[in-house]
Amino acid sequence: MAELKLTISGARGIVGESLTAGVVVRLGGAFAGLVGGGTVLIGRDTRRTGPMVRDALRAGLTAAGSPVRDCGICSTPGLLLGVRRRDDIAGGVIVTASHNPIEWNALKFVGPDGAFLSPEAGDEVKRLFGAPEDPGVSWNLVGTVTAGPPVEEEHVEAVLRCELIDVEAIRARRFPVVLDGTGGAGAKGALALLDALDCDVTAIHCDADGTFPRPPEPKPENLGDLCEAVSRSGAAVGFALDPDGDRLSLVSGGGHPLVEEATVALAVRYVLSKRKGPVVVNLSTSRASEDLAAISGVPFYRTPVGEAHVAAKMVETGAVIGGEGNGGVMLPAVHPARDALVGIALTLQSMADGGGSIGEQAEALPSYEIRKTVLSADPFDRDALEKRLADALGECSIDRRDGIRFDWKDRWLHVRASNTEPVVRIIAEAPDGEGAKRLLVAAAEALGG
Repeated sequence: MAELKLTISGARGIVGESLTAGVVVRLGGAFAGLVGGGTVLIGRDTRRTGPMVRDALRAGLTAAGSPVRDCGICSTPGLLLGVRRRDDIAGGVIVTASHNPIEWNALKFVGPDGAFLSPEAGDEVKRLFGAPEDPGVSWNLVGTVTAGPPVEEEHVEAVLRCELIDVEAIRARRFPVVLDGTGGAGAKGALALLDALDCDVTAIHCDADGTFPRPPEPKPENLGDLCEAVSRSGAAVGFALDPDGDRLSLVSGGGHPLVEEATVALAVRYVLSKRKGPVVVNLSTSRASEDLAAISGVPFYRTPVGEAHVAAKMVETGAVIGGEGNGGVMLPAVHPARDALVGIALTLQSMADGGGSIGEQAEALPSYEIRKTVLSADPFDRDALEKRLADALGECSIDRRDGIRFDWKDRWLHVRASNTEPVVRIIAEAPDGEGAKRLLVAAAEALGG
């Protein structure tokens, strides 16, 4: 039985095993305690288990005295923005396991600022969850449940109003595009955005029917249908979402999938061509964004993995662009959150501005090869791993903020326990695939995998 994961990314588990209705009720009560019984905005993705988890969440929140405003099926960035723009909302919860397989579900907790909880606030939720069960408020103080605001429509409008997006210039090009919504919550907003930008859209996997027609993570190996549709239709670009609409992968004209890392790097290059300012990414993101920041002469920062860490650093430094290399573009001009709609709009804008096709733009990025693998969830001895790898790979700089990251002049290796799955992730990048593979092998051997 997989254990419940309580991390910076929220609470995740397999429904019917670690994530039961009773567990969700207690988590809802814990979050209500954190926000002092204030009003909570909630939403969910399209998973078949979503209604059950939502109902248990509403029970936990209202039993602890928090009124609930339920936005129904909506994307994660849509809910974040909905919380951020409302002073009367104490926090939010989105029911989604994002890219995890369909048997998983999760609660992502949102603070009143529209950002995921800080580590300190997350620790308080854990403490309240682990405390003796609270009987809740008296009958006359139980929270009410009402319909939430149209957060997805507001989300689309916020992207269209962004000063970096020239709506008329994009409309004039009438780009032919293909959208792969993976049956998730982000498809509705993405289709509305593309329609507002006068794109000629071919939609695949955009029915919100509670099943995922492909593996939910938008990695190149999962995008065969999208590649075929782009090739067949002659589209200029293909867009692939994950189930909750915060990650975006791209397919270039002719049906060639780009690595996930290209999405953020392309956004960084475009935004820095329009305005200068700091760039923030996580420790597992490609060096391409770091190189682009250096070329533009702007500050560059890395954080531990997790959107909350990146968002906090972006706010602290006044960053103009950032994100996580899994396809999560974060643009503070809209909101400092991973947002596939923002990624779509910036991609189309870069094409409308004469930056060339997406394939040509990707070819012009700093050239690296990234490789990733996972091992079992057995805890690893960080000190022992550091010694073994230092002996095997030579002198380097080391960052211990999130697992352990080794940096050399033109390559790096990151080993860390996942926030979202019971696995250890190993990510390596080098100028060529063989160099990255050698780093992966060395790390796996040092871990005994």
